[in-house]
Amino acid sequence: MIDNSPTWVEIDVTGGSTNKYFGRFSVKPFLTHEEKADAVRLAERYTRGIEKSGDQRMFMTTLAFITLHIVETDAAWWNSKNGLDLIDEEPVYEIANKIGDIQNPKKEESETTTDEPPKV
Repeated sequence: MIDNSPTWVEIDVTGGSTNKYFGRFSVKPFLTHEEKADAVRLAERYTRGIEKSGDQRMFMTTLAFITLHIVETDAAWWNSKNGLDLIDEEPVYEIANKIGDIQNPKKEESETTTDEPPKV
């Protein structure tokens, strides 16, 4: 069974406008089917009218999905409008990366590498 308990992650990133973003987020690693459907509807609302900018559509879709992953946060810059009033994209992508790390944990270095040459 997959553990979907919320996990705290911390971000500390400087945006392109030189704004500093720091905060802790309690995030669910995975969304239920219902939450995924809600995220798709939210993404459609966010991207309505954005036809030619694939980068902007991707960003707004990412924002919609992470909004549903976040359970709680102490970041005042996020709480105001769930990231919609941010100037920078970096904190949104940083949260998305942290969620991705939880979903796909990296194996320990010692498990994947050895000092011995391959056996033939």
